[in-house]
Amino acid sequence: MARGSGSASVLLILVVLLSTGIGAVVIAWWPLTDAFGGDTTVRTRRTTATVVQSASCAERDAHDLVELTADGDATRVPFDGCGHSEGTRLRVRVPEPLGDDALARPVDAEHGTGGTGLSGRLGWVLLVLAALSGAGYVLLLRSARPGEPG
Repeated sequence: MARGSGSASVLLILVVLLSTGIGAVVIAWWPLTDAFGGDTTVRTRRTTATVVQSASCAERDAHDLVELTADGDATRVPFDGCGHSEGTRLRVRVPEPLGDDALARPVDAEHGTGGTGLSGRLGWVLLVLAALSGAGYVLLLRSARPGEPG
């Protein structure tokens, strides 16, 4: 039995889906690498900080002020959060080295759904690939003619 034009269209659909999937993976991992050989990773350090000034969450972009010990010196930096009681101890991540524009972030915000870390990117890649697979399956079902095998 000779192959008909239906087999060619299925092959074309599979090639397009494979190319799109590879493209999605490349786009997801591209920001994790630097095309020019530099290091794009921001090093962070985990430490404990104490809230010294609480900010009202009613304000836009409000940040509590926390005090932490970095390299033996007590330093005050804004915290990516608001409304904590003064004296509350928090586990935070701060950039290393600690600069003037440093922002302390909660430790548990490192790996969230759809975050900027590797797990967030991997989740988006898997979502895109699942959607493409579902679309390809629908196209394959639509291209199959009733009464013909395959």
